[in-house]
Amino acid sequence: MMDDPELQDSIEKLVAPYLKYQGADLVDLQLSGSPRNRTLRIDVDRLDGITVDECARLSRGIADVLDTHDPISGRYVLEVSSPGLERALKSDRDYQRAVGRTVKVILEGGHVMVGQLMRFDGSELELAVDGRTRLVQADEIRKANLHFEF
Repeated sequence: MMDDPELQDSIEKLVAPYLKYQGADLVDLQLSGSPRNRTLRIDVDRLDGITVDECARLSRGIADVLDTHDPISGRYVLEVSSPGLERALKSDRDYQRAVGRTVKVILEGGHVMVGQLMRFDGSELELAVDGRTRLVQADEIRKANLHFEF
């Protein structure tokens, strides 16, 4: 997790437009480690998913953007990857992209629901759980992610 909001904002303002131009979305950005040993992890995705080769190509482009503008002092390792099968749902856009997919929702009280996300309007989501419709207020959600059963 990044503890410097200004640096995070600076990096996002550089990386997000590049990714958008490439047809990808910035899903998450984390800078960790000490100033002498930092890792910048950037999760990217597309509506139809993203391949390892695309991540490698985007990594090279992001590295060029960051090298040109140099927002991070010192050395760092850049990791660009997809958010994974069970990615966290953090933004309204994440929830909207997950409509029709199976999600796991943990409520503030600890109750866990797994079901198909039918609808999300920014303040409420509709889940189909065991053949029943459940309405959940967005502010009641502690954590949510895509759910994949192996």
